[in-house]
Amino acid sequence: MDDDCDCRRVLDELQRYLDGECPETLERTVRAHLHDCPPCLDRAGFERSLRAIVARRCRDAAPAGMVERVIARLRIEASGL
Repeated sequence: MDDDCDCRRVLDELQRYLDGECPETLERTVRAHLHDCPPCLDRAGFERSLRAIVARRCRDAAPAGMVERVIARLRIEASGL
């Protein structure tokens, strides 16, 4: 695999990696790539920082019923209706 393909794959999986949702083998692959690829490591750092900022700034509770409406909408979208 060439470097661009590796970077593309890592960036495609970055959110899952940061969420801790990757299978162990993919997690090791992403971690190793980040260790060897400064641009991808910078992107991962940016994503981590952005998540931290959003977490600090978005502390307000959702309006009543919103969580249920979002879940219902996600189910509709997932079912393809």
